[in-house]
Amino acid sequence: MRKLLLGTTALAAATALSASVALADVSITGGMEFTYEDHDPGTSTAGASNDDFSSDQNVVIKFENKTDSGLTIGMVANLEAVGEEAVTDQNSDESYIYIKGGFGTIELGNQDGAGDQLTRTASDLVGPDALSDNGSGMSGAATNNSSTGLADDNADLITDINDQNSITYILPAMGGLTIGASYMDAGQAASENADRTVVAAKYAFTSGAVNGSIHYGSSNTGGASAGDSSLNSNSMGLDVSSGPFRAVIAKGEADRTAAVTTEVTDYGIQYNVGNGLTLAAVGTQIEENTGGETSDITTVSAKYNLASGLDAYLTYHDYDYAAGSSGETSDDGSKTLLTIVAKF
Repeated sequence: MRKLLLGTTALAAATALSASVALADVSITGGMEFTYEDHDPGTSTAGASNDDFSSDQNVVIKFENKTDSGLTIGMVANLEAVGEEAVTDQNSDESYIYIKGGFGTIELGNQDGAGDQLTRTASDLVGPDALSDNGSGMSGAATNNSSTGLADDNADLITDINDQNSITYILPAMGGLTIGASYMDAGQAASENADRTVVAAKYAFTSGAVNGSIHYGSSNTGGASAGDSSLNSNSMGLDVSSGPFRAVIAKGEADRTAAVTTEVTDYGIQYNVGNGLTLAAVGTQIEENTGGETSDITTVSAKYNLASGLDAYLTYHDYDYAAGSSGETSDDGSKTLLTIVAKF
């Protein structure tokens, strides 16, 4: 991380502009994931190479003040360039302000909601977003969130607030208990009534040599138009570690429609071998409550620390997707991902 502190010249200039302007600590951090993916689908397309490169780059700029009254006020801008082949756009991934004090933390703007911050999934144990970013095709349509494929391939809070204008409040920790809530207003038009409310909690505990946490999240999304049914989502998870071992089991579900629900169960274990090597294995089971659409994914992953701030991940997925009556195409195949991650 590079932390930039305003010097005496900037101090004098800022003082001349306004004596009431507080100087901020400014930090700039960055990271990039570069991935090679080799896909061996059960149903191939003639002429398709079934391999590609992709990248995900983030530059995070953070400003932070501490006021005389004890508040901490900050602003975060996260710029992201992500995609396959030629990536030409730098987009805003997160842009929000936060206020911290004895009352807890308030976040305002485009930020992940309390569910993303406080729930858990076993896919956290494997390569960086190996399922979410590179999981297309393993749980239905070309994109996991299409209108017909399964809703997601992770058991954290599936229907959450993801980098959308919202308000989040995280209460101060009470012993091992942390509770948060988020609210997103979908808009003011007649078809923009799908406001979303999220409540989540985490309880951290220690028992002998075991450190653990219990996670829960729930969300409710109103109907987009008057008379439409609201949609619900929830998640529960257990995360425990002892010495070099860490294990996670989680279960999440989300209403796809008023009648169709996607259920995800994932479980996994991670082992820190030492000398920079960490191994992990995760099993993921996804199914709809009706229609017979399912996906079973087995994932193994190895992480190796090449140098300070530089890691390599090798991840292998074996999947079996059954389309049921969804209209998608059943597929039984595998994916191999090699990812280089650099952090600054």
